Amino acid sequence: MPVVSEPTVDDWCEIASIVASPKVPIVVQFATQACELCPDASQRINRLMDTHHFEWHHMDATISDLAEELNVTKLPAVLVFHSVAKYRLYQQLRGDDVNRVIDAECEKRLVLDADF
Repeated sequence: MPVVSEPTVDDWCEIASIVASPKVPIVVQFATQACELCPDASQRINRLMDTHHFEWHHMDATISDLAEELNVTKLPAVLVFHSVAKYRLYQQLRGDDVNRVIDAECEKRLVLDADF
């Protein structure tokens, strides 16, 4: 089960260009080169971009000030940002956790298949 936290952030400067008024949720994936589970999380997020409305950003947790301020300690981690007042951090994501997070936090796209 992922670790869910709602820390308080005072400085959004790392993502300041997108946090002002996002039109869709911002999904920030925190990862490192050494994280063995991070590539799977990236692949899942990439696939979910076809089925859900969100903007995806990737940050190296070892050099990110935001990761430090959020106290990201368990990777893979995903921050889902709706606004400065509404955001949630999910850490230690395993298996289908990424899918469940995106399903819960992001609106689904209308996907019409070829048979429609």
